[in-house]
Amino acid sequence: MPILRATTPDDLPALTGWESEPDTFMWLGETGQAWHSRALADLDQEHVVAVEGQVLVGFAVLAGTHGTEGIELRRIVVAPAHRGTGLGRVLLQAVLRRAYEHHCAQTVWLDVKRHNHRARSLYEASGFVERETLRNAVAELDGTSSDLVILVHQPR
Repeated sequence: MPILRATTPDDLPALTGWESEPDTFMWLGETGQAWHSRALADLDQEHVVAVEGQVLVGFAVLAGTHGTEGIELRRIVVAPAHRGTGLGRVLLQAVLRRAYEHHCAQTVWLDVKRHNHRARSLYEASGFVERETLRNAVAELDGTSSDLVILVHQPR
């Protein structure tokens, strides 16, 4: 079972490498060292890595951690070598526990591209429900646009 710890600048090369994978990059908005550095510096965000032993296996970013209601799960990524092992579900549950227990969130929300079936399946199986759809919200590299689905989770 992975342990969550605060992300350090030394972790960023691995994380940005995972984001640049073709099966990951297409689902994300802005990526890269600067995006992560801003998240690390933002007092209203929590950037954590999942570690098994000494090995980084995933990361997540929570935003709005000083708010009084909903916290955004801004990003969650599993290292390519660990995908398909159930680690995404474990990491998601750990991050949800963190949001509710440490940050006292009332809800956790996220946005996901409508056609990201793998991620949506994980989120919905973990108790997220659809709140709304933002039509043509994301401009894609090929000139098309994608819908974003807003999903919300409440503690049981």
